[in-house]
Amino acid sequence: MKDLTLDVANFRTRRQSSEEEALTAMVSASPDRFWALMESLIQDGYLPTESILVISGGPGSSELTVKEGNRRVAALKLIRGLLDGGLVQIPESIKRSMDDLDDAWAKENEEVPCVVYMPSESDIVDRIVTLAHGKGEKAGRDQWNAVARARHNRDAQGGSEPGLDLLEKYLESGRLVASRVAQWSGDYPLSVLEEAMKRLAPRLDLRSARELADTYPDVPHREELEQIITAVGTKKVVFPTIRARHRDFALDYGIPAQPEAGATGVPETTAPPEVSPGVTPSAPSHPKAVSATDPRHVKALLRRFSPRGSNREKLVTLRDEAKKLNVADTPHAFCFVLRSMFEVSAKAYCNDHAATGGPSFHKADGSERALVDVLRDITGHLTKNKKDKTMVKELHGAMTELGQPDRLLSVTSMNQLIHNPRFSVQVGDVCIAVGNVFPLLEAMNA
Repeated sequence: MKDLTLDVANFRTRRQSSEEEALTAMVSASPDRFWALMESLIQDGYLPTESILVISGGPGSSELTVKEGNRRVAALKLIRGLLDGGLVQIPESIKRSMDDLDDAWAKENEEVPCVVYMPSESDIVDRIVTLAHGKGEKAGRDQWNAVARARHNRDAQGGSEPGLDLLEKYLESGRLVASRVAQWSGDYPLSVLEEAMKRLAPRLDLRSARELADTYPDVPHREELEQIITAVGTKKVVFPTIRARHRDFALDYGIPAQPEAGATGVPETTAPPEVSPGVTPSAPSHPKAVSATDPRHVKALLRRFSPRGSNREKLVTLRDEAKKLNVADTPHAFCFVLRSMFEVSAKAYCNDHAATGGPSFHKADGSERALVDVLRDITGHLTKNKKDKTMVKELHGAMTELGQPDRLLSVTSMNQLIHNPRFSVQVGDVCIAVGNVFPLLEAMNA
């Protein structure tokens, strides 16, 4: 076992930099399968029904890279202490079983049967691995998912996989919650993403999904595109969402519609208006503005809101729910969700800056502080105790609204909205107040 090296370029996951990271990626991609396999190995030891396939580093090399059987080898190495398991959370029941193993088990599972191939025989190994995992037969073991099949097609057979290329670029440079990276590098609905890419490319002034993957991250509306990539991964955007005729999924995420095409397939244009000599032509018109009391103003704020940082998964979910609410029809429900967004954001901000002396959400006895006091401290932290004059101006309206008890969206009023049977709100007032408080919500999640 100690002579075998896990394949850090396993098709199930992105290329990893070490065996420990390869182990973490395997567990993240399919935790139930991995821990079930590990339990079986602890109870019964390794049963040599199938040999491990290995490629040697060549004549004179001691390198032995596992090409088939990585999960089995990884589990055995973890049990025997040949891999550092600090990056994975081993279930307590398995930990106890590992502690109960005796020397006899360790000796019996010190070696595993392998078929060793030379580097020149890598094509043979690839065909065997593809037959076992890539075809989808019921008799196969742990079939490759869409990501693994696409990675094999691209890396081993030279195929074009724009969806996978975009996903992997996003995992490297996108603004993504870290906990998603290992999971999505091994299991992600690529076919849905590719369908979305075909429809998005022309709206981003690109010719194809291939060009979209090649151009990213230097694309128009990058933040909106990344929100869609994330929504596909969390299954909030699925095939019916993309193909719905009555609703434009991309417009919901802030990507403008493609200009109408004429009979020639290119956007229609009109002749420029005649301009009298000496008269300066008027500038092109900008998008029509809406009033601060208009619910569309709130929709626009939410579309541009893209939280950054860890511990914000729930915040993203709340934002997505708020975007579905029509403030004109559901002002109270919207305020309830907004109140939750502020509390979750405040806790995440305090966690972000705890190590550097930032504000705390808790008192010395461990109980939670009043939200309005925490928000004041966060505002002070963001403005560097009012030394940052630009930020002071940016956040003035937010704390004016949140900190004074008689204001509509103050923390006191939002609490009253939940508990007081007679306290109510009006749509226009909510829209104005949201515009006032929104800069603080953005700043806490920048």
